[in-house]
Amino acid sequence: MGFDYFVFYTEASLICVIILATILITDRMYNTKQEKQVWFSRAIVAFMLYFISDACWAAMLSGQFTVKRSYVVLVNLSNYILLSVMACGMFMFIAASEKMPFRKDARKRRLICIPVIISILVIVIAYIADPLFWISEQNELNNLYYPLMFAVPSLYLWAGFILSIKYAIRSESRTDKRRFLVIGSIPVVVMAFGMVQVVALNAPTFCFGCTVMWLFFYLENMQTMISVDDLTHLNNRGQINRYLEQIHFNKDIRVIIMMIDINKFKNINDTYGHAEGDRALVIVSEALRQTCEQIKASVFLGRYGGDEFTIVIKNPEEDILPEHLVEAIHEILSQKRAENQLPYELNVSIGYDVIRDSNDDANECLKRADKNLYLDKQRKGE
Repeated sequence: MGFDYFVFYTEASLICVIILATILITDRMYNTKQEKQVWFSRAIVAFMLYFISDACWAAMLSGQFTVKRSYVVLVNLSNYILLSVMACGMFMFIAASEKMPFRKDARKRRLICIPVIISILVIVIAYIADPLFWISEQNELNNLYYPLMFAVPSLYLWAGFILSIKYAIRSESRTDKRRFLVIGSIPVVVMAFGMVQVVALNAPTFCFGCTVMWLFFYLENMQTMISVDDLTHLNNRGQINRYLEQIHFNKDIRVIIMMIDINKFKNINDTYGHAEGDRALVIVSEALRQTCEQIKASVFLGRYGGDEFTIVIKNPEEDILPEHLVEAIHEILSQKRAENQLPYELNVSIGYDVIRDSNDDANECLKRADKNLYLDKQRKGE
């Protein structure tokens, strides 16, 4: 390991730190101080500090500088602590992203930090008891250092991965399953690149791999913020409009557009409060999502705004009629209403239409569906 190794490793670490710093600054510009964003920022900072500390160790390994024992101890102790802290921060970020209930309990949050504290105490006490325990007389790391270093981070990463898979299996929504799996992939990527780093010390694979992972996740999260409704996790109004613009008449493809509106939604808000109104919106969105997952066709579901939802179905099978979908929505919503033991009636009105010919378009079809929705409301006296 010579000067070229030192330059390459330092440049790689510096580039990764700059990329993470850019992500952090951009995120802070739009920061709403949500719990997920707070832990995201903390995890990013921990990774940046670790990359800097690791680059310092690479500089020592290059042999280009006179290295004092105290520097070796300080840098590797720093690496050890930062790796545990960033794994803990990543675990809490996963917990916040997936809204795991234990994160709200202050006592449980303190318990989660205990492995980090114990790990740090072990490495410090081991050095005090025997300065040669994890650093040899030649200022090289002994074999016991790495198992101690990776023990606690691996615990957090495996816990985050297992919990993500558990939530994905339990989730009935394909969208939520995908979200849980994407988040659960974070610790897998970190562990994979960490193992490659240990095997191939001549390449900063851990630095590059983790940076690419965070960049991907940040872009994925930004896309979600742009296109997904925060409450129901359905496509938002902007995404609906973008999707409709892509739909054109095709004689071989049947397109059905449905508009759904919650009946007497204002009364729910006025009588039971806005929190209960939000709960009603989520229950309806779950019923619609569950209905859409049963359709053997291309289905697009979104929250149009307020208490209105939109479903676009492309090329459904001949036996799938809009009337059958309306019945299915009402039936599943009735089941949801009973499961949640709601103190009020939760019903919807539905209007639909199809794109008719080459002179027609999705926006005109949507307007007709909306008109039919209000005709349905009038028939029900809503």
